[in-house]
Amino acid sequence: MKLHLQQTGTSNVIRACERSMVKINDAVCTSSLIVTPDKLDPDWGITHASQLELEHLEQLLDYQPDIILLGTGNKHLLLEPRMMMSIMQKGIGIEVMTTDAACRTYNVLLGEDRAVLAALIIEENEA
Repeated sequence: MKLHLQQTGTSNVIRACERSMVKINDAVCTSSLIVTPDKLDPDWGITHASQLELEHLEQLLDYQPDIILLGTGNKHLLLEPRMMMSIMQKGIGIEVMTTDAACRTYNVLLGEDRAVLAALIIEENEA
């Protein structure tokens, strides 16, 4: 699915999101990634939401986001409540959704000039 948002400055805009890739500006990412308006880590190292540990989420705080969008792949999966609470108790919002929904939401929040971080899981072993 192609996503369109007028790019302002040097912000990282999600241009497309498909089952096995996400396009950030002109960069095609085929593995799980972390993106903020001004940073891109194209190799997050997570291949499925079941691998997520609290430490993975706490590492995202180093980017100093106001809100974290967690894209769990092609299926919406829930996080353990203790993981959600750990982030929310630090005053950071966290939303969990499918990766394509996280891509769309990221662009909306980017357009509102929010300090958004999207941690997007691209599953390697799709059926």
